[in-house]
Amino acid sequence: MGIFSIRTEFSKYGEYHANKVNIAIHMIFVPTILWTSLGITTRLFPQELFTYPPLVSQILSYIPGPSPLANASTIAMMAYTLFYMILDPIAGVLIAPVIYSFLITSQQYAIHCSDSIKVMLALFVIAWVAQFIGHGVFEKRAPALVDNLVQALVMAPFFVFLEVLFACGYRPGLNRELRNEIGSRILAFRRQSKKSN
Repeated sequence: MGIFSIRTEFSKYGEYHANKVNIAIHMIFVPTILWTSLGITTRLFPQELFTYPPLVSQILSYIPGPSPLANASTIAMMAYTLFYMILDPIAGVLIAPVIYSFLITSQQYAIHCSDSIKVMLALFVIAWVAQFIGHGVFEKRAPALVDNLVQALVMAPFFVFLEVLFACGYRPGLNRELRNEIGSRILAFRRQSKKSN
């Protein structure tokens, strides 16, 4: 168990996301928040912070389109991807191209569109408002970030991605285990809430 356990991390985040409507809201707006966050970070902190090693530069040259800027948003996404690969190697590899495409498109939009900061900030705010509505109206429970901000922000994109994979039949045994763990956590939360009232 612990921080590098898919069972721990997914179920901790999942216990705040059991309502189908709230999950659907997250499926739309978590990617929106990720994409806009990368773009806003690129716009506010465009400076390059490192240089790619020659081997990495050579590999990137084979991928069509621009390479990721060597800035803060790229560093964050490398860390996210590495963490996801540790949690679940197959799903971590599968999400890597998704993260890569989010990174490239958000960075390019941020540096080439003059109104990008306004558009991205508007989408960012709308996405957060939608998620808080999802929690307040449908989940009837505060978001996970209230209890653990970092865990919630890092786990949210992987949670959404795994929900898609599970819906497609990925690792059904793990899916069942995680649903059972989430159910146990929700039951414990409800019991604790009743005692407090």
